[in-house]
Amino acid sequence: MDADVSSSNWTRWFWLFALSHVAVWSLVPILTATNGPLDTIEMIYWGQQWQWGYYKHPPLPAWIAASTSQLFSDPAWATYIVAQCCILACFWAVWEIVRDRNKPWVALASVALLEACAFYNFTTFELNNNMVRRAMTALTVVFLYWAITRGKLVYWGAAGLFVALGMLSKYDHSMLVFSLLVFAAVHPQVRRLWKTPGPYVLIGIALVLFAPHLWWMVENDFITLKYIKDRTQAKPSDWNHLVMPAKFLGEQLGAITGILIGSMAMLGVFWRWRTDLSPEDRLSRDYLATVVLGPLLIAVTASAMTGGMIRSMLGAPIWIFLPALLVMCFERRREDPVMCGRLTVACASFSLVLALALGVRNEFGTVLRGKYLRVDYPGQKIAAEVEGRWHQFSEEEIPTIAGAWWPAGNASVYSDHPITVYPECDPKFAPWIDEDLFVDRGGVILWDDDTPREQIADWLKRFPVAIVQAPIEIEHTKAPDSQPLQIGIAVIPPGSYLPEPLPKTADRLPADGIQSR
Repeated sequence: MDADVSSSNWTRWFWLFALSHVAVWSLVPILTATNGPLDTIEMIYWGQQWQWGYYKHPPLPAWIAASTSQLFSDPAWATYIVAQCCILACFWAVWEIVRDRNKPWVALASVALLEACAFYNFTTFELNNNMVRRAMTALTVVFLYWAITRGKLVYWGAAGLFVALGMLSKYDHSMLVFSLLVFAAVHPQVRRLWKTPGPYVLIGIALVLFAPHLWWMVENDFITLKYIKDRTQAKPSDWNHLVMPAKFLGEQLGAITGILIGSMAMLGVFWRWRTDLSPEDRLSRDYLATVVLGPLLIAVTASAMTGGMIRSMLGAPIWIFLPALLVMCFERRREDPVMCGRLTVACASFSLVLALALGVRNEFGTVLRGKYLRVDYPGQKIAAEVEGRWHQFSEEEIPTIAGAWWPAGNASVYSDHPITVYPECDPKFAPWIDEDLFVDRGGVILWDDDTPREQIADWLKRFPVAIVQAPIEIEHTKAPDSQPLQIGIAVIPPGSYLPEPLPKTADRLPADGIQSR
């Protein structure tokens, strides 16, 4: 009974710790970010189209962003909470797996160690494919672990669900899936499970749920894979086969240094390999080693073979179970409740310092840079101004906003109703757009200082019925001495009705890309 009470108390401490993280890291951007961050804006306007894929990524994060964006007065607020729920899933998965073979205070300390890594705090307020993939990695690992160790068919089915959702979040989830397939094929304690229906239930569910996106990929000429290829290309050099994987490993070592240092509280300065493991402990250790080291090995090997660049955020899901692996692999010099409690408090305090730093950056970053941070961008003011310009031509709602994707996306997301975005006026980025319908129903084209003059000229040439307006000017509220933000705008009236012939494109193009002085 005493053991049960103790376990219950530590469970309460875990949930207090985990939910406090969610509350703090959700409130900081809600209170200090006046505009949604870059990926969040993109996720929302993508998701409003409810496609089975988008030119960069699979669809799940965009669906989540769009479906939650209307819950509060600000469309970004819900996404901050959802992003932290993704981290909550990581915490919960580590807690469950470590607690299965260890004392609950060791499990809590293992969860707390994640706070020592920026992948699970400072970089988490932006809802994007990386964030959702972290949650799906954690849930895949914990439910497959239960499937292997408990044998219930429901766990195999849940694992298949999260395998599919992980692949619908980001394709690099396949590194984890491949690692686990190899593990299941070669590990003597797991290989026998292929004689049971469980693995086939997992595979069947995963394939059925992923099939619609796979069909979308075929229909769209595998555009997402081409994007990945472009993103991983580096400047050609024979040294890339060594430099790129070494650079990635160096970045990952820097990211997990806090976890390694914090682990010394339990493992000591000099770590010793554990030799007293039961068969169940060895299975847990081998499984965690596969989860952590398998994807890392695949990523580094692929980079070494191709010379391709690996972005550091690819490592974020890899290290979720690093603390769990360490406590299973090495002898623990100390694992008493007092020490684990102090370690948890120290990690939570470190997280609070980083949360404060994020708030300070959001609050004062625009002033220090003299240029808008993404989270300070005047998306609401742009949306209101665009609506006003449009209503000079039509009483109907704006059907489409085209042009430079950042101002166009903000004008859509912060409008009173969802507006279709045609980013860069490029069909590759928005295959759901019918340009003839765009011209017939009308819409708005936006551009900013970063838009090349040649690109603006091309848009006005393609849509000669567009009426160039005086640019939108918005003063900096936090940096009033800076030059006003200027957004170029052209309106395509509905029905393309024009009272008089338009001048030539060259005559309509502002001299400096935004306006003529």
